[in-house]
Amino acid sequence: MNVTWQVGLAALLDAVYLVSYWFVPDLPWLSYGLLLGWIVAGVAACRWWSRSMSARWQAWLLAFSPILPCVSWVMSRQAAPVGLSGLRHGVGQRFAMAFLLGLALLASASGLAERRVLGPAMVPVEVTAVDTLNRSLALAAASYASARLIDRGIALVSEAELTLPVIGGVAVKPGQFFKPLQDMAERYSDVMVVAMASIGIQRVLIELGHNASVAVLGSAVALILLVSLLWPAMAWRLVRLARGALVLLIVARLMVPVAVAGVAGISDAVLEPRRIEAQQQLDSATAELQEADVDGLEEEGSGLFDWMRDLRDETTSMALDVRGFSDDMVDRFIQLLVVYLLETVLLPLGLLAGLWWMVRTFTMPPTTLPVERHR
Repeated sequence: MNVTWQVGLAALLDAVYLVSYWFVPDLPWLSYGLLLGWIVAGVAACRWWSRSMSARWQAWLLAFSPILPCVSWVMSRQAAPVGLSGLRHGVGQRFAMAFLLGLALLASASGLAERRVLGPAMVPVEVTAVDTLNRSLALAAASYASARLIDRGIALVSEAELTLPVIGGVAVKPGQFFKPLQDMAERYSDVMVVAMASIGIQRVLIELGHNASVAVLGSAVALILLVSLLWPAMAWRLVRLARGALVLLIVARLMVPVAVAGVAGISDAVLEPRRIEAQQQLDSATAELQEADVDGLEEEGSGLFDWMRDLRDETTSMALDVRGFSDDMVDRFIQLLVVYLLETVLLPLGLLAGLWWMVRTFTMPPTTLPVERHR
């Protein structure tokens, strides 16, 4: 395919790209095409910036890369690249880049980039992420309530005395066997507070990324690069600063919802069955201990306390049953601790760290200070 046909096809794609801006509110899936167009525009702009421009139309294509991304990309392939050591940006090239950065600043600050491109494109991921966080918050709150109720029930039962006639009417406190379970319930409730705080932080990050990341960080990137054109002596420092802001933008707007949605997939496939089983047994124990309240400790049918009274003629069996119940519940607490720590703390932090490293590696390669050449 010769250059004429390539330019014609690129112009047709650019026309579709521009028309898509008007139909995104009704057809949100068009935002993916617009996002691809932005990526192509960025690649084309970088190509033009690294090439020597001998004609004015080349500077115009650099300036209007966000508007004509496909045509700009096709034509940028025709110009021969120049080595960075021999590249000298002319006034027209700098003016074109300043105009392009001004367009990027306007799109970010006005909210056009968020409303027409990133917002509709991220809706499915954000809905999954928010639903996952809301569900995790509700489950963590329910688990916290169960742990506090178990702690309260054990505190009451552990002080109850049973008289065992088989050993001379000695009064014992079989509830003392529950002390390890009570300690575990206290620690479990503390971990649930941490889990709920982690979920809340993730929700805040998603909301901030949706509402402010593009307007603040996107505008900052464009403004810093614009200043670097006007202040060439500090260009390399400003470019590194802009790269850092770009990494924060990508992580805040894209990677946080993706990480939360990824954790949801892993949790549903691996952790959810174990959590459901352990939570059901924990709820059953909570219901039993709730029946042993302060007003009903000395009454018949007072739940767990009544169960221990029925066993007062079998001292050894009672001790073994109470201890077995306590050990089993501690095991359930440990399983839930592992699930909630993985789901709300460790997996989100691990995925975010991995995504941060990946984005930082590709957007901020190691650079060295410019070395002045001495004649």
